[in-house]
Amino acid sequence: MLILLLFCGLGSVLSNYTPDWKSLDSRPLPSWYDDSKLGIFVHWGVFSVPAFKSEWIWWFWKQGYSDVVNFMNKNFPGQSYADLGSKFTAADFNADSFLSIVKSSGAKYIVVTTKHHEGYTLWPSETSFNWNSVDLGPHRDLVREFRDSTLKQGLHFGTYFSQFDWFHPLYLKDNANKTREYPEKVSLVQMRELINNYKPEVLWSDGDWEKSDDYWGAKEFLAWVFNDSPVKESIVVNDRWGKGIPYNHGSFITGNDGYMPGKLLTKKWECCSSLIRGSFGYRRNLRSGDVETSKETIDKFVKILAWGGNLLLNIGPDQYGNIPAILEERLQEVGAFVNANSEAIYGSKPWIYQNDTEKIWYTSKLTTKVKGFDHFNPQIEGNTIIYAFLLDWDKEVQLKSVKSAQNIKVTLLGTGIALNSTVKEGVLTVTLPPEKKFPHRDAIVLKIENAANDAFHPQLMD
Repeated sequence: MLILLLFCGLGSVLSNYTPDWKSLDSRPLPSWYDDSKLGIFVHWGVFSVPAFKSEWIWWFWKQGYSDVVNFMNKNFPGQSYADLGSKFTAADFNADSFLSIVKSSGAKYIVVTTKHHEGYTLWPSETSFNWNSVDLGPHRDLVREFRDSTLKQGLHFGTYFSQFDWFHPLYLKDNANKTREYPEKVSLVQMRELINNYKPEVLWSDGDWEKSDDYWGAKEFLAWVFNDSPVKESIVVNDRWGKGIPYNHGSFITGNDGYMPGKLLTKKWECCSSLIRGSFGYRRNLRSGDVETSKETIDKFVKILAWGGNLLLNIGPDQYGNIPAILEERLQEVGAFVNANSEAIYGSKPWIYQNDTEKIWYTSKLTTKVKGFDHFNPQIEGNTIIYAFLLDWDKEVQLKSVKSAQNIKVTLLGTGIALNSTVKEGVLTVTLPPEKKFPHRDAIVLKIENAANDAFHPQLMD
């Protein structure tokens, strides 16, 4: 019994993270996040009512941008931004239907803007009286509805949270007086509400850049999250926690929106990218050319996989809770690709080579785990399975990084079709079947087994 108590006590000490970045960064990344690869970002709030320019419309209006001023004068004459809250009705929003569409994309997690920079919360925060979705607008706890339906679909639930509110009186007072009333009385209180009441497995911080991590109380808050919160075992957090923190700290790196490092990193990273060009929120004047094509999204996703990242793909519903048909179509097109090639995506790791050309990229898996390889899989004949993603192709494809072996086997993933392969001028060359047999038109994946040993190891960058 004494030994057991000592062991339990040791475990408690080992998991006691202190409020400094060295300790917080030592926490292992929960494996579910790395395995998931694809998440869906949802930008939704009062900004979905004017639905003009972007989710930053209130800021642009206050700064006197002429196109925004003219639009607001024409469409909402004599009204303040606060007056728009009652028009954010979510009248058509059905969380189960919404999450069914999200799941069709092949995503394994969702991150919802519980509070954007406008300060309006999608839950009844005790700090946001009459500026939340229960008091004003839908009269519903939208975070609760999202969470319940997300779990029902078997997905992981995440919350986006803006640290600052552009025009909150306490935040403006702090700016003038160099005090910390706003985080102590608003943002830290709100984040604890989210963690305790909704138990998200992703906390995606933003709106941090004007202040230091000390101002936001980030290190002390994250120490509580990792040590004592109800999601301490499974939660992941990003890197936007104050000046100088992005790219350096957190469970994973997001850097700037659309971040693509172009190399293997020592730290997990995520690219947040919107299907809507130039905006994360819904735009009423959306045209088909304003939306990323499925080919563009899939090509980007493949590169992210090869470099060891995740893609957080954004959609913006309208004020009533409808996902625009063109965005729903894009999610389903991405989902068709993911579902056909799920073996090469979920739970994969980068291979020793990331790509041959801009049109040929690699991921990998091991049939038997090898110790000491956390960021990529080594190439071991009979153990490593290589997945070659082809973004374009001819009838014959040369895989310059793959070393052939006597028992090498190549199949077209999603079909089980065995493909002929030969070595021509020292390069493995694979003959493809007719395109009508391809499982997807935008990209295909070749599964390669029993390739020869290769001792090359890629350089990892901080």
